Amino acid sequence: MTAFRRKSRILLVDGDTTVQHLRALMLRMQGYNVDTAVDLEAARTVISAAPVYDLVIVDVGHFADPGLEFCEEIKQRHPHQKVLMQVDGHIYLGRESCPDKVVSKQEGPHHFVEEVERMLTAS
Repeated sequence: MTAFRRKSRILLVDGDTTVQHLRALMLRMQGYNVDTAVDLEAARTVISAAPVYDLVIVDVGHFADPGLEFCEEIKQRHPHQKVLMQVDGHIYLGRESCPDKVVSKQEGPHHFVEEVERMLTAS
């Protein structure tokens, strides 16, 4: 008999609904429970109504500042919350506390899933 392993809960914030749908589908196929939000305001609402997530993924594109501010808000409420940011290209964010990991969208979908799995299995 195998031990019960709780499925990780992920919040995926992405304004491009097609990309969001595909990323959420990929993560669900890996066995994760994925909630979605189309923008930061919707994500704030979801986070305030839900228990803490195992991982919050925020797609910031070329405009990182609003996403970084959102990340800092999350970390103030839940200091141990893991946050992964997806960016266009290799943006240098220059902050130490947020996010925990930055992934370029140009790295591709398999790399994205691998990074999510690394973050969720890291202690």
